[in-house]
Amino acid sequence: MKPDKKTIFLLILLVGIVVLWVTHIKRPIPLDQGWSQPIAVTGTQSADMGSGDLYKWHDTLILMQGRYDYSSKSSTCSIMIRNQDSSNSWTQIQISDVPGDCAFYCPAFDEANDRIMFERGYIESNQLHMGAVFIHMTPNGPIKVEAERKWTRDQESLLGKTSPNVTLNDPAIIARLLKENRDYPVFGKGTLTESEACVPFSLRTKKLTPPNTLSNGPYWSGLFYSADFGKSWQIEKVAEWDGGEPEMCRTKGYCHYFGMTGGGIWFSQKSVDGGSWSEPEFLTETFAGSRGGGAVAENDTVHFCWLDRRHEKWRLNIDRPYVGNYEVAYRQRKDTDSTWRKDVIVSKGMLFSYWPGMSVEGGKIVIAWVGAISQNDAHDVFYATSKDGGKTWARPLKVTDRAKDGITSERAQVALQDGIIHLFYAQGQWDRHAQVRDQGGWPVYYQQRPFPD
Repeated sequence: MKPDKKTIFLLILLVGIVVLWVTHIKRPIPLDQGWSQPIAVTGTQSADMGSGDLYKWHDTLILMQGRYDYSSKSSTCSIMIRNQDSSNSWTQIQISDVPGDCAFYCPAFDEANDRIMFERGYIESNQLHMGAVFIHMTPNGPIKVEAERKWTRDQESLLGKTSPNVTLNDPAIIARLLKENRDYPVFGKGTLTESEACVPFSLRTKKLTPPNTLSNGPYWSGLFYSADFGKSWQIEKVAEWDGGEPEMCRTKGYCHYFGMTGGGIWFSQKSVDGGSWSEPEFLTETFAGSRGGGAVAENDTVHFCWLDRRHEKWRLNIDRPYVGNYEVAYRQRKDTDSTWRKDVIVSKGMLFSYWPGMSVEGGKIVIAWVGAISQNDAHDVFYATSKDGGKTWARPLKVTDRAKDGITSERAQVALQDGIIHLFYAQGQWDRHAQVRDQGGWPVYYQQRPFPD
């Protein structure tokens, strides 16, 4: 007896449900036992805010921490330097005589000359007031300000002729509501090589049309360039696209510029020998990219890591329509390549990943991030490695195992140096009902392990 059409339909539907269920089972990610015991080396200002940014510096590491004073609207910065001994101890050095409005989150480094550059700037009366502070720092200290540069550009010198309703500042009606006469450009990590300095920035101008309708645009993404240690500056326009938080890096043959707009992450490049910036193109091949990880230049190769939303799910929720199931993606390009190589999902097997950090040493690459196998409020730290320059990737492994107890790990940062993986992250009990700055400080932990064979 042949089954009727209804029975066949139900069987096909049942098989489809089983296949869908099986393919969406996520295997548990094993805990890696090869890491050193966590050591608390500093603390955050409040909850996961202010854990710091990790950088390689000669044969040691530095953790740069900025702290913001909400009352004075000013920041301070200190540097934690890793001591070269078996104790894994760290020494904190305060940075003094540096203005509190510097962008401490995106310094540019010149290791060959022991220099660090901080950017600063604001917009007032439709003028962009820029600044750069150069400090000199040896691996063992001390730290001193070498030079402070300031320069100003008006709206027309930046944008050319615009319609009367376009302004660099928020319109007066908005400024009164915000009780703030200043606006601020968005800075990104620049480059510093001997006397050459590049400061990338992105402007979102405002347009007020009757009756008091405010919109963004036109956009302006570019950089200030100096060839004489900041004594004079030139403007280089890269794109009339929103840059988000722009970023620059430099390989042997090219300078690379990255930005982020609503359509994803875009890039432009130009030869280190001069010339013009290429037409901007999208690095992400989907229309759902989210910044994270960023760019690392190593010899003739630029590596890029980001949070990807190509598999993002949505739900019938007006306040939070997206589930937030980001994935960690990676892509690279050599100076001899005509395009970017195929991207790779590094966090394969996980649905929820956030805050990736990446480090490269020769053909070895490590990416660390926080996330969870299922959607919950607490995260653990995970990492994945490649030992063939990003061609293949090992399966992700877990570093921490406290999310099950309601203890969350946040803002993982990683540095690969002399074959050792160094890891930082903040960890604490998250209170979803409290403001971030009202939750108190969390410990910032440090762990290390040899790069896995």
